[in-house]
Amino acid sequence: MSNPYTQLGVRAFINCCGTRTIHGGTLMLPQVRDAMRDASHFFVNMDELMAGVGKRLAELTGAEWGMVASGAAACLCHATAACITGGDPELMFRLPDTRGMKAEVVMPKDSRFTYDHAIRSVGATIVEVDSLTAMADALNGEQVATVALLGTWEADETLEAVVDMARPRGVPVLVDAASEHLRSPEPHTHRGANLVAYSGGKYLRGPQPTGLLLGDRDLVEAAWVHAAPHHTLGRAMKIGKEEVMGVLSAVEYLLTKRDLVREYAGWFADLEAIARHVTRVPGVDAAILAPDRSDIPKLAIRWDGDRIGLTGLGLRDQLLREEPRIMLDDRGATDTSIFILPFSLQPGEAEIVGQRVRNALGNAPLPQARAERDPGNVSGTWDITIAHVRKTARHRVEIVQRADALTGTHQTRWLKNPLTGSITGNEVVFASQHRFEGCHLSYRFEGVLSGNELRGEVELGSSGQSAPGPLNQREYGTARWMGKRREMQPHINADERG
Repeated sequence: MSNPYTQLGVRAFINCCGTRTIHGGTLMLPQVRDAMRDASHFFVNMDELMAGVGKRLAELTGAEWGMVASGAAACLCHATAACITGGDPELMFRLPDTRGMKAEVVMPKDSRFTYDHAIRSVGATIVEVDSLTAMADALNGEQVATVALLGTWEADETLEAVVDMARPRGVPVLVDAASEHLRSPEPHTHRGANLVAYSGGKYLRGPQPTGLLLGDRDLVEAAWVHAAPHHTLGRAMKIGKEEVMGVLSAVEYLLTKRDLVREYAGWFADLEAIARHVTRVPGVDAAILAPDRSDIPKLAIRWDGDRIGLTGLGLRDQLLREEPRIMLDDRGATDTSIFILPFSLQPGEAEIVGQRVRNALGNAPLPQARAERDPGNVSGTWDITIAHVRKTARHRVEIVQRADALTGTHQTRWLKNPLTGSITGNEVVFASQHRFEGCHLSYRFEGVLSGNELRGEVELGSSGQSAPGPLNQREYGTARWMGKRREMQPHINADERG
């Protein structure tokens, strides 16, 4: 098969890190591709199509109704709009202006994560609670539209308790299950949730830009009215007839034809093949970790850092530079270990991965002691300028230096939080994270000290419980930055003032 990406100068890779959107999600099932091709030959009314799909999703999953949206985050947006407006066009027209509407979304603190932006985009206000008692108090408010339990598996232990509190008050409960395996009967609605969202482009192996919203028929239908092709805030999240039929075929396969025992056996066989290769390198061991809540095993590869001078992220970068490219996961990587996830491996790729990891670790240089260099002095207050793509940001950092260790604070436009870092000679590295709603804005500055000036590059990204790795912490790219140290003001005591 020819690779169309090479025509653009883009290099594909062997995927050892699961189903992440930034890596293109999943590879669609053959029947999904066939369904999309067949659907592309005909015209259809989208409202009629979604009515038919809603009925079929209900039959397959045991939920009352279903709809297809342009991803799980879009499902959260449409679901929140349904809870706030109830499908009233006059209210939908006003979104994200929710004045006069019940627009509070009660959410456990542990459920706050990157994707709650999809809920806030409707104009909702999130009320964060840290206990079931606090949730009960919040649900007594007059402006509550829904309860949202976000993040994979966070609803497992508390769903029934939340439903018992919310149902008598007429407050719907929304569960995000984007990264879970869909089963029948759908477990969250079966346990009392009113709405649940799944990704179509992860474990379903459907089209990447799809998601499923399942649950109470009235709420799902209100969510669909808010979605494209209807002219509301949700118009921007358009879904095509081909994607609708594609993800439906994925659900049909998953719930009626999938051989899970055979899939599990294949995953274990792939991991065993990789382990056989890498453990031939002295100082390297590998262990297959039993499936956790993701239901998929993974391989932990560990090595002796005194014998192999390569870090987990260093190994990842090396394999991405070579041919064929191999993408290892950045999350969980340490100085002496890496994880392999088998879900996205294709036939024959495990042998390639095993050989390449074996060669990289077997030919790695011996660890070298870092040359000791006296650290420069970066203590003080620095005015920072960051040159973004179209705008310039001005920040301030206060640095306290003890030997080569740096602490202090980083003041952005509106946020102020601690920083930590180090200096080796005149090379400076420091980082900070700033919580905003359910996410953290991440900065990682690298620069070179020259007198009272610092210049270098800063990585810009996010971090949260759903996106904790280095890749996300530079997802917004890099920018050039410079800093100028403020002059120290001389201390004047009371006697000197006269």
